Amino acid sequence: MMPLTRKRMVEYGIAILIGVAVVGAIVLYAEIGPFAWMPSIRWWGLAASTGVLFWTTVTQYRRHWRQRSFWLTMTWLTALHLAAWSVVLAKVSVWGLLWFLPPLLVEAALLVLVLPKLGYDH
Repeated sequence: MMPLTRKRMVEYGIAILIGVAVVGAIVLYAEIGPFAWMPSIRWWGLAASTGVLFWTTVTQYRRHWRQRSFWLTMTWLTALHLAAWSVVLAKVSVWGLLWFLPPLLVEAALLVLVLPKLGYDH
């Protein structure tokens, strides 16, 4: 286990604040929404699942953070993820939040398989 340094504590603090802000926005939306300019709950689910998927992936590959190619790879993988999900969510009229879980697990497994093939090991 890595020692808890001041820098690491700041990173964790920022991550927690971002998470609280996202949850707060979702709760606020649920209480006083829907507004015409606010996305539906399935798009919030996509945002949350994208954040979970790529945050957990990026933290596992921390040693590659200084490599520009790693971030470019994560960018196109994120773009591919969002494009595929946008097509799916635009086509279906109802999508429950728990329905994100099985595809999320499949995507996580694919990332674990693809990233080492692209030269990024743990």
